[in-house]
Amino acid sequence: MNTPAHEAIGEFIDAVVRDPVRADAMLEEQPELLDARWIHNETVLHFLAIEGFADGVRFLASRGADVNAVNEFGDTALVDVASLGLAYIVDILLTHGASPDATSQTRESALHAATAAGHVDVVHALLKAGADATYHTDFGETVFDAVACAPAEAQQELVAALAAHGVRNPSAE
Repeated sequence: MNTPAHEAIGEFIDAVVRDPVRADAMLEEQPELLDARWIHNETVLHFLAIEGFADGVRFLASRGADVNAVNEFGDTALVDVASLGLAYIVDILLTHGASPDATSQTRESALHAATAAGHVDVVHALLKAGADATYHTDFGETVFDAVACAPAEAQQELVAALAAHGVRNPSAE
């Protein structure tokens, strides 16, 4: 398979965001653009996800882009947007088959990333999608360790969100 030139990838990103008809035509001519790699070895979908381009993410995912691809840091788009709190992108990725248990190279899950950043809406979305709340990082950290890292003003709401999905802190019992 040919690797698209950096310029072609840039043009494709612009087309996905501004002109989906043109993006479809480009995909017809160069199907490898769908999962082409950009900055930090991110796919175009990953790049557009972290930049918040919901329509672009939806466009690529609906055409079969790999929603579980990892960048050079071992992160999926879901892990990155969970940590950024982009709930609307999280929903698109999950709808198109992103694994709710995606982990990063550091073995932090999307749920841990969202929790540590205090993004309650993302925590709800991930748990609703079946994220494993019992997951432990390589350092043995639980989602409740991530709660302790969250902004103080979000911690109580995070614990309530976890409890709403049946997740209890075993060390608190």
